[in-house]
Amino acid sequence: MIWRDEQRRIAKFSVRGHAGAADPGYDIVCAAVSILVTNAINSSEHLLGVVVATDDEIAPGDVVCEVPVLQGVEQEKLQLLMESMVYGIRQVADAYPDFVKLTEKSR
Repeated sequence: MIWRDEQRRIAKFSVRGHAGAADPGYDIVCAAVSILVTNAINSSEHLLGVVVATDDEIAPGDVVCEVPVLQGVEQEKLQLLMESMVYGIRQVADAYPDFVKLTEKSR
């Protein structure tokens, strides 16, 4: 689930559960979404120095992140990373619609 603010910026995102396309450890669909999300979180911190607050202690396979609002170019860079994640997940959802659902809401 992607939540967007009034400027259409990504304000929050969550991932719930596992894809279930194959047995754990062999599920390429789950692995694809996991790496896209993990890369967005880690790239935000490593490349921009922005810690995206995460709560991955909800349940196995679940992640909830609040995306901070920054100023100027840093905001644009952070949003580009987030939009890249969403684009990748959308591609996975299009290729595997029985296993991945991408939903967007306004905050």
